[in-house]
Amino acid sequence: MIVVAGAVLAALALFYDPERPLYGGAALGLLALLTVYTGLSMSWSVAPDLSLQELGQTFTYLAVFAVALAGARQFRRGAKPLFTAILLAGLAICLWALATRVFPGAIGEQVLGARLAAPFDYWNALGGMAALTVPATLWLGSRREGSYVSAALAYPALGTLLLTVLLTQSRGALAAAVGVILVWLACVPLRLRTVSVVGVATLAVVPIAAWALSKDAFTAALQPLSVRQDVAGHFGLMLVATLLVLTVAGGVAVRIRGRTTLSIPMRRKAGIVVAGLLALLALSGLAVFAGSGGGIDGRIEQLTAAKSTAAGSGAGRLGTVSSSRGEYWRQAFHVFEDRPVLGSGADGFTLARLQYRTDPRAASHAHGFIPQTMADLGLLGTLVVLALLVAWAVAALRAVGLRRRGAPRAPWTQEQIVLTGLGLCVVAYGLQSTIDWTWFIPGPTVAALAAAGFLAGRGPFTARDEAAVAVARPIRDPLRVIAAAAIAITSLLSAWAVWQPERSANAVGQAITLSDGGRDDAAIRQADRARAIDRYSAEPLYAKATALTGANRPIAAYNVLVQAIVEHPRDPETWLRLSQFELNELDLPTRALASADAAFAIDPKSTRVAILATAARAAIGASGPPAPASKPASP
Repeated sequence: MIVVAGAVLAALALFYDPERPLYGGAALGLLALLTVYTGLSMSWSVAPDLSLQELGQTFTYLAVFAVALAGARQFRRGAKPLFTAILLAGLAICLWALATRVFPGAIGEQVLGARLAAPFDYWNALGGMAALTVPATLWLGSRREGSYVSAALAYPALGTLLLTVLLTQSRGALAAAVGVILVWLACVPLRLRTVSVVGVATLAVVPIAAWALSKDAFTAALQPLSVRQDVAGHFGLMLVATLLVLTVAGGVAVRIRGRTTLSIPMRRKAGIVVAGLLALLALSGLAVFAGSGGGIDGRIEQLTAAKSTAAGSGAGRLGTVSSSRGEYWRQAFHVFEDRPVLGSGADGFTLARLQYRTDPRAASHAHGFIPQTMADLGLLGTLVVLALLVAWAVAALRAVGLRRRGAPRAPWTQEQIVLTGLGLCVVAYGLQSTIDWTWFIPGPTVAALAAAGFLAGRGPFTARDEAAVAVARPIRDPLRVIAAAAIAITSLLSAWAVWQPERSANAVGQAITLSDGGRDDAAIRQADRARAIDRYSAEPLYAKATALTGANRPIAAYNVLVQAIVEHPRDPETWLRLSQFELNELDLPTRALASADAAFAIDPKSTRVAILATAARAAIGASGPPAPASKPASP
């Protein structure tokens, strides 16, 4: 739907043009180039099925960025509605996440993790969404325009976001939130109002966060429903009380602010005091950071070590830097060294990392956008990404009005403040995704790309922009008609391609259901249909092999599994499936052990393969651990 809507809006934008330069065109072109490169990487990818899915996702992101850019061209004063939409979306998501802990039996029954994660099922993504929404609450609570009610509601809104970040225990999201608050205070001349919002919200949420992070329901995984229900009522009452207190405190603060007018000298003195307190706080934090864990060098070594100690859970986690990211980054750099120019293919790190991992539980993403890009797309893809970042930064600074040096500094306008806030949304997302795999989570990524696209396409900021209204006139040009038709056709074809993996997965699910019900012939036909829809995935072959086995056609099932190996030789799952079939269905333990050895060559730390190899050795009367093969055996 996003791709189709983007195609329609982009085509319309070609006919209604405000006749100004295509600002952000370089960033849009580079993102399109990245999308094309992602698609081309399927030809050399170690996991073409995953690359196809990544292509669909990247094309969707391109559509979001292009629509936001086109919207900025048509509606240069549309920053406030977009900022408000991001604020409402972020708050809705965070409130839903908190509600899963207030009503665990109704909407949080399937929540098994300790850390707040719904609705993304990943705590760091939720924390990242909350962090990128923070600038919108700063704008809402500190702006000089707007109603008293909206300014007062900024206090509970920011409290909701900060509490969400703390309960996700996401240190990257917390750092991103703190970072954008500091940048806002440094750049936007609404410091006293901002300090009021941030200070009150922080003081209010610390007690409830500390209480929650002392309970097993918020710090220990796999807790039974009864344990989570025992604290749900108390947490719900504390949450409602905290939000009510923040609403009242916000109303009082806004009323006092409205009745008190400080002179310019007093504002400057207060600003100096605030800056001094922030500097003192930063120095104190740096001293605590450097005074433990072997100093700054020791902390950095903990962060980047290949075998870092576990960070733990609870409030203490927020003060540590130890994590498993050093191990993931090490794997990514090894994958990059194998294919430094082109990479292993979009999302190819998922399979290419297996031979380098030291822990069978290691994650399938590199937990860092740059390491992931280097492993997946190689040096060429990384250069495209860096060029895209530079092009967007130039366009964003131009839109905010901070690009030119030496120009006289004009008073900040409300529009400029909103544009700065949109830029900080993107900055928060960038900071958090630098050390995580948020790019693969559409929720926060779409919000950040919408803000980024609008900033890139808006064009230079001037003080008179607030009073200027661009008039878009319909343009009837044959070239534009051709371009609009090309965009529409390309987008529709791409949308169809994006949908195919989902259609194939649904067909595979139906085939499995039919096979479980004993309707093997129908299951075979459904698996063939899934295969015809998506020839890059091995799942239809697995489903067909299962159905053929149920139909008592073992030779045909064996040939299908061999076909899966031929098409996906770097996927240990194909070798594992063949080994299981050879052991359990054909009673060929020697062949099963050879296939297991081939899987070991790709994934030496797989416990599933180890168990299967042990069973095969037991079946042939051998003993001792299996010796990994130097290279996969031929099917």
